[in-house]
Amino acid sequence: MRREFLPLSKKIISAFVCLGLLLTLLPAAVAQARPITIEFDGRTVPSEVPPVIVGTGAGARTMVPLRVIFETLGADVSWEAATQTVTGRKAGNVISLVIGNRSATVNGSPRTLDQPAQILEGRTLVPFRFVGEALGARVEWDGAQRIVRIASTDASRRRSPLERELRLTTGGATFPNPLYQRLVHEYARITSPAIRIDYASVGSGAGIRGILGGTFDFAGTDAPLTAEQQAGVRPNEILHVPAVMGAVAVVYNIPGAATGLRLSPDVLADIFLGVITNWNDARITALNPGVRLPDQRITVVRRSDSSGTTFIFTDYLSKISEPWRTRVGRGTTVSWPSAGNIGARGNEGVAAQVSHLPGAVGYVELSNAILNRLNTVALRNRAGNFVGPTVEATTAAAAAADVGPLDHPTNSPGTAAYPIVGLTWILVHRDQADASEARVVVDFLRWAIVERNLEPFAADLFYAPLPQEVLNRVREQIRTINHNNTPVWR
Repeated sequence: MRREFLPLSKKIISAFVCLGLLLTLLPAAVAQARPITIEFDGRTVPSEVPPVIVGTGAGARTMVPLRVIFETLGADVSWEAATQTVTGRKAGNVISLVIGNRSATVNGSPRTLDQPAQILEGRTLVPFRFVGEALGARVEWDGAQRIVRIASTDASRRRSPLERELRLTTGGATFPNPLYQRLVHEYARITSPAIRIDYASVGSGAGIRGILGGTFDFAGTDAPLTAEQQAGVRPNEILHVPAVMGAVAVVYNIPGAATGLRLSPDVLADIFLGVITNWNDARITALNPGVRLPDQRITVVRRSDSSGTTFIFTDYLSKISEPWRTRVGRGTTVSWPSAGNIGARGNEGVAAQVSHLPGAVGYVELSNAILNRLNTVALRNRAGNFVGPTVEATTAAAAAADVGPLDHPTNSPGTAAYPIVGLTWILVHRDQADASEARVVVDFLRWAIVERNLEPFAADLFYAPLPQEVLNRVREQIRTINHNNTPVWR
């Protein structure tokens, strides 16, 4: 019995030793199997093909898809099939690599590569560190996490879409105005020669009139063009380029009830329809137990100008209220049914009126509500939850919505979704008449949206970024912008 036990115990001990060795090797094996990812300034860069490590030992280099690295850093990239040459241009820097060749040039000077550009499985891969540093960025490889990291610098952010200064005139939607003002200021700072873009916050209706009439080089709108408006400019289509998403906040000024007001969709609609006229109405108090609501008349403050914010707000009301849909409908301007309502120009005007009028209620984009320290309503969404306007709730609305490219994700079914969320678009002619203006328009849209440089500013101003699938669509839209039938972004 004892002789039989000893061999068995040795087998068990050997099995545990092997298992221990396997467990120590497992993390390294898992790490090696994990795909390599790319990060730019802390955010993940999507790539259809993950980076790969080519070579061994000291000559091993991380290779990345050429369009990913060049486009991430804002460089134009071209391919010459006859010589199999990749050329990237950015802010006066010119980089050329020949497939399979260990020499490259940076601004005419030869450089030796440890690994040449090459084609693997139909994709052109270029050395990550060489391209990144040649364009002025800082690069590093995190072997433990298998991440290639790119950090922008003042040099890598610099852009030169033209060899001379230029000024563009634009305007339109007030909904994204705080963001657009930050963007055009930053773009002027990083372009050399400087490119100035004047954006006038005049409302979506004026923006549409400006792009149709030729007074704006591009325009901002929260309401898409009508079929009649689009037909009026054919065959030169006006593109609707999504820029960012934002919440339309319902704001109020109720003495004694500074925070925490909750409203259901039907109650909100009936306030703006003029059916509910006092703040202590039984339907409002039932939604707000413990909140002291005064016997005070409700003053509705609405936009007096043609407004994309109004379009988003009335789009929502039309979805949740049959009386609103049949009596008022949606539009940049509508016939407001509530008696004694007050009109104000722009989101800024509505915010000012609500803040100074006790008993007032209105609607503004979220940034204006927060910057003006206005109280915001938590609305009951389709899932039955009361949700306030936040960036997170805006993102949740877009993620759960199933809408077309020219629709707003209002009344989204998401459990955490805020229900009044809209897209804002930049309107731009597909066929550009002026070559210089075309280059600037394309470079600005590409820098701001496709390369995601607007996102840090958007976060500061309480807008939500576009989902990746929408960004992919934006990239394809911008690639169709042309001058004399030649694409501007090549």
